[in-house]
Amino acid sequence: MPEKLIEAAGGVLWRPVAGGSGVEVALVHRPKYDDWSLPKGKLTSGEHPVIGAVREVWEETGFFGVPGRPLGEIRYLKEGAPKRVKFWAMRVDDGHFTPNDEVDQMMWLPPREAQVHLLPERDQGVLAGIERDSLLTWPCVLVRHGSAGERSTWQGDDRERPLDATGDDQAEALVPLLAAYGIKRALSADVLRCMETIGPYASHAKVPVESEPLVSETGYAAQPDLALERLLEIIRAGEPAVVCSQGKTLPSLIKAACDELGGSPPQDPSVPKGGLAILHLRDHENPRLVATERFDPL
Repeated sequence: MPEKLIEAAGGVLWRPVAGGSGVEVALVHRPKYDDWSLPKGKLTSGEHPVIGAVREVWEETGFFGVPGRPLGEIRYLKEGAPKRVKFWAMRVDDGHFTPNDEVDQMMWLPPREAQVHLLPERDQGVLAGIERDSLLTWPCVLVRHGSAGERSTWQGDDRERPLDATGDDQAEALVPLLAAYGIKRALSADVLRCMETIGPYASHAKVPVESEPLVSETGYAAQPDLALERLLEIIRAGEPAVVCSQGKTLPSLIKAACDELGGSPPQDPSVPKGGLAILHLRDHENPRLVATERFDPL
């Protein structure tokens, strides 16, 4: 019987060079292995990989990092068992390093110089091609509303159909993930289950839920071009934002936005209930898509 895959996550923690145009990335020294590494570690049971990556970076470096674009994954055998580590770019937010049992030293280096200190079969490739402009991104998160029972069993106006117990759990699970990305705006189709899905995060972040009728199923079906332009306006504002919509709208809206932003859409642009897609963008004057991600609900 094949060994179960060990899931892990980590980050390329980075900061701008003082007075310059480049960046420095953080490496940690692990006395157990006497090597330099990117901060990373094993996920806990049921932990979202992005949340796990942020946690591991904080535990090993003492710094909180704001996740940005995905930087791929590496696979190797750990004591005979297969292990997968997913990485994200992480902009330094706050913190300071204190030596601990797992990590006794930390250093900041330019990416090319940092590569020299990493194992070629492990973390070295994650830093390939890292440049300042490729790290200066912000997210637009597109969420599908959580579970809300079946339309056929709801007697009232379908726009007033609320989340069920599973949907409430999915909405709560979004809070730490959206908080990790530093989402500053919360927008929703004018449908109760959509508003309820991002309501817990809006309360946590102390921001209003802005109603966006154009991104509802009926709004998008009637005026798809206007709905796309409204989403692009939200993106061009340059603030990390979350937009909650419905299952029939999101695939077409995501593909159209990716086309307009000069990038490729996710291989599967459909989003399950309580799931999300993330558009990672750069260049506030002329926003361009640099990466996409799609996550199922946990």
